[in-house]
Amino acid sequence: MDGFNTFEKQDKVLLGLNSGADAAAAYRILQQQGFAVAAAVVRLTDTPEEHAAVDAARALAKKLDVECVTLNAEALAGQDAEAARFAALLTAADKLGIQYIASGRYARIETDAQGMSHLFAPESGAPDESGKLAALPPEVLSRLILPLGDFAPEDVAEMAEDFKL
Repeated sequence: MDGFNTFEKQDKVLLGLNSGADAAAAYRILQQQGFAVAAAVVRLTDTPEEHAAVDAARALAKKLDVECVTLNAEALAGQDAEAARFAALLTAADKLGIQYIASGRYARIETDAQGMSHLFAPESGAPDESGKLAALPPEVLSRLILPLGDFAPEDVAEMAEDFKL
């Protein structure tokens, strides 16, 4: 054997799913970028509203033909909701051996020369959702992929329509 292996291990990503077209478009974009995408929905409370949101996300996963796990993260419910959801996603990704997590939020992450990840507003003129992610610690940002940060909302809506979502 010459040590040359033509098989490349595909990068995996765990996408935080909700019922929205943005999450569905994020799923398809990640697939087109070559990721093996798994999906998860985070449940922070045991309320009818939260159960309905989980059911809606699972219905979307079925349309996308992707397995979707429900992460019960009630223990994190007292924290900032976004930070709690991403903490639950990261914990699940670690348990599943998945390197990256992703979200359908409109923001961008760039890595500087020192390897530090920084959050920025989207360049596309999309509504800036970076503020919702501002509380995320560096270890989360370094593993977070935000595929919608380079797209305008109209383009995302068009993609969702093209994907028949």
